[in-house]
Amino acid sequence: MGEFIALVDVIPEDTDADFEKLIKDLRSVLPNTCSIEMYDVLPVAFGLKKARVRVRYPEEWGGTDRIEELFGQVDGLQGIEGIAFSKA
Repeated sequence: MGEFIALVDVIPEDTDADFEKLIKDLRSVLPNTCSIEMYDVLPVAFGLKKARVRVRYPEEWGGTDRIEELFGQVDGLQGIEGIAFSKA
């Protein structure tokens, strides 16, 4: 099987979130078959920012539901949304 790449927006609860720690926490909940390739920090509103995370994962997972479920295990998040996915 091949691999997919997804863009997932992750919104922390606090405006002063430590994005380095957030990405480290997100990596810790992913199995070895997945990797976070990169991320960008983007403004949302009223000083709140989000991380747009690029994740490589097994093709058999299909869409982003499983990634969102795994990321949901990380404390301090108010939102997780799969934006797009495609074959790597």
